Amino acid sequence: MRIINIINNELIVKKQKLESELERVLNIQNISVEEKLKESLKLINKLSMVNQSFVTWESYQQSENNKEK
Repeated sequence: MRIINIINNELIVKKQKLESELERVLNIQNISVEEKLKESLKLINKLSMVNQSFVTWESYQQSENNKEK
């Protein structure tokens, strides 16, 4: 189904964007350690949510596949 692929792709893209943003923040030289820490933790929390969404989505897909069998 197309919608399954769209959801998978959306989650992957969100994760890649957050990882890229985290890398950018970690490499900024002209901000304080506190600000870098605050921004990094915020991005890590978002990444964690996306990762959990991905796990939940995969679990849902597996349960649906098992129902079809």
